[in-house]
Amino acid sequence: MKLDQINSRPPSVISQQQRDFYYDEGYLCFPGLIGENWLDPLRSALEKIIEATRSYTRSTRKVDIEPDHSADNPRLRRVAYLDEFDPIFWQLCADSVVLDIAADLLGPNIRFRELMMNFKWADGGAEVKWHQDLVFYPHTHSGTLQFLLLLDGATADQGPLQVIPGSHKGEIFAHYDAERNWTGAISERDLAGVKVDQAVSLTGPPGTLSVHHSRTIHGSAINRSSTSRPAFVITYSAADAIPYTAPAYPSVNYHTLVRGVQPHFAHHENLIVPLPPDWSDGYTSIFDHQYKQGQSQPDPSL
Repeated sequence: MKLDQINSRPPSVISQQQRDFYYDEGYLCFPGLIGENWLDPLRSALEKIIEATRSYTRSTRKVDIEPDHSADNPRLRRVAYLDEFDPIFWQLCADSVVLDIAADLLGPNIRFRELMMNFKWADGGAEVKWHQDLVFYPHTHSGTLQFLLLLDGATADQGPLQVIPGSHKGEIFAHYDAERNWTGAISERDLAGVKVDQAVSLTGPPGTLSVHHSRTIHGSAINRSSTSRPAFVITYSAADAIPYTAPAYPSVNYHTLVRGVQPHFAHHENLIVPLPPDWSDGYTSIFDHQYKQGQSQPDPSL
């Protein structure tokens, strides 16, 4: 759906001023929006997953662990396919204010793409280098967006999400090195022309929700604090944005229409988007691609 069509409908949750800010700056942040009535059951369900991973010695297609993960000291980087683990996770995606905000920004017809948890563990949780989401999953137009829900909040020293305002209006960069190896990150050469010094840190108390445009350049620093910074990552697309490539995390709910009606036409935008590798044979996480250090490869059967 084109922006003038989106703006023809008044937003139901956010203000028109917030909608305009999103399209001008490429992000929004809602400090403490999600209440404890949601956060408590989400924490309980997540704790069960963490406990189940204590015996893991290698990453799987669903769980990406840090190299020093152990039974006594579990250190996860990402858990994907969360919408399949517990009903509360799918409820968050399909029946909460998060979806309402997505519809206010993308239009009334919305598809679910994925839900995962990035843990950013205490005392060294991994950096995420500057990147743009659309390069990981090109669509016929850029009407996809990603939410981060801070389960326990985030401070400046915990490696919060950082976004570069207005960067969604600029170039879409290839996330490859000079030898055409996929890195999942914008190269240092390309970053030289990006206003990294203007990056905004999206911090806030537990329940803080942020959303950024699929072309917005963003990343996060190492967590140098003694407290972990778990964040749910939820991705939606406008229903008329059709993916060109296989999904990284094809859960049972992938591509489900969670709001509105099926479109009769695809919306195409004049974009040049570098294509990612073919994820059909499996994918672990952006951490794995950005920081391969000779670890054993994930077992796709798990």
